[in-house]
Amino acid sequence: MDETKEKTEEITNFDSDFRLKLLEPKKVKFFRAGDALRGTIEDELSCLRVVPMRAFPLSMREQYISLRNMEGNELGIIKNPAELDKESRKLLEEEISKRYFTPVIRSIKSLKDKFGIVEWEVETDRGSKKFITRSIHESLVESKEGFVITDMENNRYEIRDRASLDSHSVSILDRKI
Repeated sequence: MDETKEKTEEITNFDSDFRLKLLEPKKVKFFRAGDALRGTIEDELSCLRVVPMRAFPLSMREQYISLRNMEGNELGIIKNPAELDKESRKLLEEEISKRYFTPVIRSIKSLKDKFGIVEWEVETDRGSKKFITRSIHESLVESKEGFVITDMENNRYEIRDRASLDSHSVSILDRKI
């Protein structure tokens, strides 16, 4: 059994009064009204502002997207947003990227470890950045292909694919982890 299927079974098979409401992607449509993302669930409801949230932001980023109304009440979960129509998927991805602003590290210029504090100097998809984290092991979480790094101000940075880093960056990272 593959890892994703096992995780799916863990999520949907539990003993609780809580019932997970999975939405059928073909019945969900998103629209833009100014800055607001609006949503309609066919034959159920329309919502003037939909707030999408990743149920599992580190382990299953592209699956299980929770849709909430302005009050924070969950409308349901889209298990696989790839099954949405093209326009709705695009709007959902735009909204999620606003909510989860996570610069992607393209290269590591330096990592300096001083008394349990690590100073990072990196190049991201949004330019050069310097930030500070606690120890490497406290601030770095491994994802499928890469890492998510949380700095001392709770900002997140991402190395999506370790193999995409240049050899100098990999060498620096390998010495520290």
